[in-house]
Amino acid sequence: MLPKNPTATDNPTKEAIFKAAESLFIKRGFADTPTSLIARKANVTKSLIHHYFGSKEQLWREIKRRRLYQYFEMQKNQLALAEPDAQCLEDAIVNFFEFLKSDPGLVRLFGWYLIEDLGEPDEEEQELGAMGARMLAEAQKEGHIRLDVDPKYVIIAFCCLVVHWHQAKDHYLSWFGPQSSSGSVDKEYLENILKIFFEGVLPR
Repeated sequence: MLPKNPTATDNPTKEAIFKAAESLFIKRGFADTPTSLIARKANVTKSLIHHYFGSKEQLWREIKRRRLYQYFEMQKNQLALAEPDAQCLEDAIVNFFEFLKSDPGLVRLFGWYLIEDLGEPDEEEQELGAMGARMLAEAQKEGHIRLDVDPKYVIIAFCCLVVHWHQAKDHYLSWFGPQSSSGSVDKEYLENILKIFFEGVLPR
């Protein structure tokens, strides 16, 4: 089951803790953010962090869930309504690309999550991945996507193409000359990876 809406609460103390931890995790990562620093930034005691969130690990997971909720809901609804074909896959890639483009803080959280090896994907991530894999399997049966590729690897491949670009884009911008803007290169990158990707997944 995908997550219930983990939006902001009307408890100002809990929200202060959440916002303080969120900004510190984005800047410093999980391991280098002690609960004492979160408490100091939120102007609360450490015991209140444990009261509201249980542990630093649970606080991290709650931040990640809240940042990803909008994407989970959008993608879940799209998969429920879409036909199992190549267009559904393209829409999923574009949606994920634009979502991460709009949330640089989440991109940094993804980076820390992988660098610090913070466990397996959450249940909702696994559920969404399974939904996507089932849709791609149906597209394969109907002849829209080649049969000799594993749907799970198709999803992993496009996620890697999208996430890495948003993490490393500034490094590559110098390849495009001083007149190139981040926005224009974003558009060109997305257009090019769609061409490259679909040359590979469409039936021969």
